Amino acid sequence: MLVPILALAAAGACPQQAAALEAAASAIETRYFEEDMASRIARRLQEEAAEARQRTCLEEAAFVAETNLLLDSYDPHFMFERPGSDAGAEDWLMAWRSESANVNAGVREAKVLEGNVGYLRISSFYPWDLAKPKLEAAATLLSDANSLIIDLRGNGGGDARTAQHMVRALAPTAKAVQTIERRRGTSSESLPALELPLGGTARPVAILIDRRSGSASEFVAYSLQALGRALIVGSRSGGVANLIGEPVDLGERYAISIPDARPVNLTTGANWEGSGVRPDLPGGDDPLYLARRALEDRLSP
Repeated sequence: MLVPILALAAAGACPQQAAALEAAASAIETRYFEEDMASRIARRLQEEAAEARQRTCLEEAAFVAETNLLLDSYDPHFMFERPGSDAGAEDWLMAWRSESANVNAGVREAKVLEGNVGYLRISSFYPWDLAKPKLEAAATLLSDANSLIIDLRGNGGGDARTAQHMVRALAPTAKAVQTIERRRGTSSESLPALELPLGGTARPVAILIDRRSGSASEFVAYSLQALGRALIVGSRSGGVANLIGEPVDLGERYAISIPDARPVNLTTGANWEGSGVRPDLPGGDDPLYLARRALEDRLSP
């Protein structure tokens, strides 16, 4: 059981942090996609707010971190923050985009292994305008490979549109792979037009995942597995499927991003939230070797 996040503060009062918690509770109760769970989370935050009104304020960074820890216990896609404060970093989206130049927009490795097996490692899905030229260059390098391994181990997710381009590139006849459920109903979600030359369905594909693979990387693995397009190798992924909306202003210079939707795969009628993407082939001590062997078997007459 989590210790109340303000329980360690000295006697006093902290109306600002209490007000932020109360506003977060209200926003979650009206916006979180699952109504029953929304009420449970809201009640917990209201309890924390009551504690805050009786105690001295926590140091700002600690308050933000502890609130996120509490919210993560319900859904890891919550993000509670104080943008622009001394305790916080600069806007995370701009910082993330700026970082892309130092990590080749997430395209960390592209090479042809022995046996003419293409290998592509993607550490994060950066926005399509940044990732597209890097992925196109990698695709050109791998264009003559007989098979393809996409390594998404340690890839915590990122830009949904870039992940959708990956799925469309490897399953070009699929116009859609999932719908999106919200409180107000279900909407369709189309894949983007084919722009990435990864060979379509012309060669077998294996995808490597592990427990650190999350969100958009899980979408790629789950979607291609459901379509029967890729062999998934490794260990079960993180299980983070829910989608977040735009940040909600809570007053007192705080904001929160709330999961307000969930994907539903058109083939399975489910998603990977909590359960993760389950591999077709356990990775053992050397997932890359096992993936290569499996692809060789698929190419054998």
